[in-house]
Amino acid sequence: MPDLSKLTLPAILRNKSPYLPAELVLPSYEGLGISSIPSSISRWLGGPVLSAPGLASEVLAQFAERYQRVVLVVIDALGLQYLQSRLSDGKTGWLGRNPEAWKLFALTSVIPSTTSSALTSYWTGTQPIEHGIIGYEMWVKELSMTINTILHMPTSFVGDLGGLSRAGFDPVSFLGQVSVADRLAERGIETHAFLPYGILGSGLSRMHLGKSRQHGYITESDMWFNLAQTLNSRPAGPKYAYVYWSTVDSLLHRYGPDEPRVNDQLGVFFDSMERNLLHGLESWARDDTLILFTADHGGIYTPVDPKYDLANHPGLVAHLRVLPTCESRLPFLYLKPGSEAAVREYFHDAWPGEFTLITREQSLEMALFGTGPRMPGVEERIGDLIAVPNGQAYLWWPAKANVMLGRHGGLAAEEMLVPFIGMDLGWGR
Repeated sequence: MPDLSKLTLPAILRNKSPYLPAELVLPSYEGLGISSIPSSISRWLGGPVLSAPGLASEVLAQFAERYQRVVLVVIDALGLQYLQSRLSDGKTGWLGRNPEAWKLFALTSVIPSTTSSALTSYWTGTQPIEHGIIGYEMWVKELSMTINTILHMPTSFVGDLGGLSRAGFDPVSFLGQVSVADRLAERGIETHAFLPYGILGSGLSRMHLGKSRQHGYITESDMWFNLAQTLNSRPAGPKYAYVYWSTVDSLLHRYGPDEPRVNDQLGVFFDSMERNLLHGLESWARDDTLILFTADHGGIYTPVDPKYDLANHPGLVAHLRVLPTCESRLPFLYLKPGSEAAVREYFHDAWPGEFTLITREQSLEMALFGTGPRMPGVEERIGDLIAVPNGQAYLWWPAKANVMLGRHGGLAAEEMLVPFIGMDLGWGR
């Protein structure tokens, strides 16, 4: 088991907001958050300057100035606290057996701490306030509907994957941002994206991937073997490889965190990396290569409880113009005129102490969604009030059974703090 006392954990900014409880974690957009990773990757590869600030100097000081190949592995829903627990109980396979090979830092997710917002930051080098993908579900005025930002369909539709295309929706033009892959290509840097076959070619993938070379995979071994082939390929010019692995997130939602079926996955993942990547690389491909592991967000246990189901709260729904948007762990509320006081009273009575309500203006004042230039009209995607959960609280509004035991999207440390692991692949040489 690694000595956790020797891991490098930069201090996360303290939450000093007058609007939110001190135990909640605010996002960092100035060097200690995941939105800073793309800018630093571009710098390491000799690419262009991206919009968001790069990683903080205390992180960059642990790495070289330049690399020929950088690999970013995004493990969906791998929270920092969860990883530390798995390191302590020996459930991380190769990673736990080789602590001398890597360095660990703490970063924050973006707000909302959800996949579509975070991955869009990874693929554009911008913050949510700039790219405008704010939430799993999002009100879009120009489409006059609430959309699912991963499935690209109206949230009120069932089984209509990609159905927004019939309303003239084009993922690339809707986003209006240049892909990191396209920016790197300007400097002759190849970009490769490794995704599960099930999401290869999806609307979100087309929104993000630009000119990257796409590689589908079925299993972890397939993924690592494909990556090894790419890193071993000639010519040996600069390459950026993005790897996305979603299994932890899928298990988290179904079973909740800290459950045996979830915990065993990290060991499987990293042991497969040892066999199929580390043992499969040619010696020259190890040199001048940096591999990074991080996440889009973490996750928190959320027991199923009918008190959070809005079907049981018609008195609250009556004050809303539309059903909530964003995430169950960060509901955006669009209020009927003159109803704010009544909504605040309802939350106080129905869920005493379980939510903190902030206004759109307060969220922007705190820079919850970023410090960069605002995308035109992004404020309309936020809602009049935001219900920030305390503890394990959430709201549920879909017209289907609530079976999720793990969620994310909010500001709890379990959701917001993610690991950033850096490893020089030539470490053993």
